[in-house]
Amino acid sequence: MHISRERQSGVGMVEILVALLVLAIGVLGYAGLQLNALKSTEDANIRSQATALARDALERIVANPQARSTYLQQNSWDTGAGALGEAPPSNPNCMASSCDSDQMSAWDRNTLRWQAGNLLPAGKIRVQPCDSGTTLTSCVVVAWGDQALGGCVDGGNINTDDSAKCVVMEVTR
Repeated sequence: MHISRERQSGVGMVEILVALLVLAIGVLGYAGLQLNALKSTEDANIRSQATALARDALERIVANPQARSTYLQQNSWDTGAGALGEAPPSNPNCMASSCDSDQMSAWDRNTLRWQAGNLLPAGKIRVQPCDSGTTLTSCVVVAWGDQALGGCVDGGNINTDDSAKCVVMEVTR
């Protein structure tokens, strides 16, 4: 009686499972990188919107020099986040009729608060004192998410931590 031993040809089940495991680990790693890239893109977009909003505030201050002192008073700003989806401010409505410098200042601050709340997640904006080296000056502060406005500029010093969810621009002129 003759027993023939044939060599195994083809791929066995164990090899297929190992290959699938290696492939699955690679796909999961790629998916994690994609999620991280999406998060970074979202953070960059929010920071860009906040920077544009702070610049808009600076331009409004420069455009209305008669009310500059009102803009620069920290307590003249409503520090709450504008409610997402609420109607834009209409009192006073300086788009429909002419306003004096104080009315324009009030309308600007209400509009900026509304824009912060609708462009940024839990967005907030105000002007407050900040440290500019040897002198104390004013800064436009925009914060979003769970970041408190006071955490962006603390004791006059600007928060430069990478995890800070705020943009700070100095008011100079």
